Amino acid sequence: MQWHIHVDGASSGNPGRSGVGIVARDQDGTVIFTKSIPLGEMTNNMAEYEALLIAVNEAVENSIKDVTVYTDSQLVANQINGLYKIKNMTLFQYVKKIKQTVGNFDHFAIHYIPREQNREADKLAKDAILKG
Repeated sequence: MQWHIHVDGASSGNPGRSGVGIVARDQDGTVIFTKSIPLGEMTNNMAEYEALLIAVNEAVENSIKDVTVYTDSQLVANQINGLYKIKNMTLFQYVKKIKQTVGNFDHFAIHYIPREQNREADKLAKDAILKG
């Protein structure tokens, strides 16, 4: 089974109250699950990485081996793909943890997409801030 996962992290202030939104679909486009999780205080970039970490951990817990992630964070996509250097130690630790986790997959890809194509995850992340 393949999972296609849209992730988003949001902060009200930077740092500020934060939340995660995740929408996972199977290869046929059927929604497997959605998540809207309050995170507490953190930066927007940390929230974006939390969303990705939660999503890949969920895939591991469900024994999924083929995962494609879509994010509207160019920074996250390019740091994970090795196109951007990582100067911030906190973000470096996220990348390290995520790369270890995705080592469990037979196939993993992460793609940057425009915000308009990530509306569902964006709304869930913003809703999570309000719940937090």
